[in-house]
Amino acid sequence: MVRHPVASLDCSTVHCFPFSRLLSDPRPSSRRGMGCRIAVLAVAAWGCVLSCAPSFAQPQTTTAQTVRANATPGTAATVWQESKNVAVAGYQIGLSKPVLVARSRGYLWFPTLVRLASGDVMAVMSNYPDKHVAVSTSMTAWSHDGGVTWTKPVEAQYGDVSLRRAGDDELLLPYYLRPTADGKLTGPFQICPKRKQELRVVNDGLTISGMPRKDKRFAPELGLAGFVFSGQSVATKSGGHLATLYGWFEGTSRFSLVTVESADGVKWNWKSTIADETCPVPGKEGPCEAALCRLADGRLMSVFRMNSAEPYGQAWSEDDGKTWSPPAQMKGPFSVQPSLAVLKDGTVALSGGRPGIFVWLNADKTGKEWQKIDLMAHHNEQRPDEAIKDPGQTSAYTEVIALDDQHLLVIYDRIPSGWDPIPEGSTETNSVWVVRVKVQPAKPAGT
Repeated sequence: MVRHPVASLDCSTVHCFPFSRLLSDPRPSSRRGMGCRIAVLAVAAWGCVLSCAPSFAQPQTTTAQTVRANATPGTAATVWQESKNVAVAGYQIGLSKPVLVARSRGYLWFPTLVRLASGDVMAVMSNYPDKHVAVSTSMTAWSHDGGVTWTKPVEAQYGDVSLRRAGDDELLLPYYLRPTADGKLTGPFQICPKRKQELRVVNDGLTISGMPRKDKRFAPELGLAGFVFSGQSVATKSGGHLATLYGWFEGTSRFSLVTVESADGVKWNWKSTIADETCPVPGKEGPCEAALCRLADGRLMSVFRMNSAEPYGQAWSEDDGKTWSPPAQMKGPFSVQPSLAVLKDGTVALSGGRPGIFVWLNADKTGKEWQKIDLMAHHNEQRPDEAIKDPGQTSAYTEVIALDDQHLLVIYDRIPSGWDPIPEGSTETNSVWVVRVKVQPAKPAGT
């Protein structure tokens, strides 16, 4: 729940970053800014030794900045290599061999995925310690072939929530926000232009208005607001966008989860509260990191973290996010930041975990009953040379996206030293991987 910000470039006009550079030592970034400290305590309870990294100087902001991908693939594979098939409650599931997205001796974790209008896939990976920072940063890579090969990663700012605007440009919303004098929240955003593998930073213009209560700042020394964008966005029936924020309201000790709405992805207004600090679902942290999707019947569903190692909470909306059902504890799926994807036939996929890394499938299209696929066990079976040996060797932050009508792509990380830096002299690296999941109806018995 603490995330990683990256130092921005010192420039005043649009320019290109040195894209050919491979991953190296991380710059300050923060992607789990609000919940990481709690998450660290939870993982430590499983025997992992976690520590905070030293402070970094506050980075300078920029007016505009563009980073572009190096076209050289980052992996040697050219086609998906299927490794196993498993039967899961009415489905035949095909799992690919894990594919490496990127590796680094510096921080590389908390990954997310964005499927672009061109069909390309963008992976955004935090590259700084799990602490609050003034500007969150990432290493970002692109794939032309659905995740089989990847460009060499380039340094960019970090963002977790994306949306597609008119004209098919992709907008990557900021993680951290800052308060304004007139009571709004603001932050930089990034644009990935249509059919391009690049990100352009726009520092001005994004605002959030109408929050129902005053927020409690979680890093006042950095000038950060008490809410962050988290999870996923959905298109509204009116043609706009709906996204989620979580954070603290003043005078509270648990998180609250709210929705905001925008016509253009830049000017946002508070719309509703999914669950606040009074949420009855068990979990010390309260409703925070979230995922959002539209079910086959048109309803919206939100799934959200309540505490590390605790089941997720969830709620539904029948009026496009204006009001929400009372939050309920999920049966089965659990723990840190969830991610949702809906296939054309209405099957819902949910990724997450801690301890472990999982994908859960919902066949009845309501989001109530779930069947589990153990991706950490699959990774270890296929990559014993780079096994995730215990729960503390992955953040368990994932993203699942639909590639087409039958295929999902799931991204996750391997961090052999846990929350600590890779020790000097070690041959280990931090790494990020993807697995393609093929979802087909099970054949009737006897066929």
